[in-house]
Amino acid sequence: MKRKRMIQLFLDTQLKSQIENIFGKNSCIVINNLTYVRSKDCYLINATLYVNSLEDFEVLYPTSLISFIRLAWGVVGHKKEIIVQSSFDLVYE
Repeated sequence: MKRKRMIQLFLDTQLKSQIENIFGKNSCIVINNLTYVRSKDCYLINATLYVNSLEDFEVLYPTSLISFIRLAWGVVGHKKEIIVQSSFDLVYE
């Protein structure tokens, strides 16, 4: 639970402007779940990307989303591998 909060905090503070530059204004990444998979000796991160516009979205999703999560995971400092399970949601203002 602590790692999940740390990753979310890093995404919300340090990477917020970069996420908005790539995916559009008021876009955000929410970490829904972080679980350890013992059989694979790795962590499974379930994340949702919330966007306002689908403009250039197909080109950038999911590669950019996974890159942001891997960057945040590296800052947390854990050496285990991760598997990212991602989804997106269109949010209207």
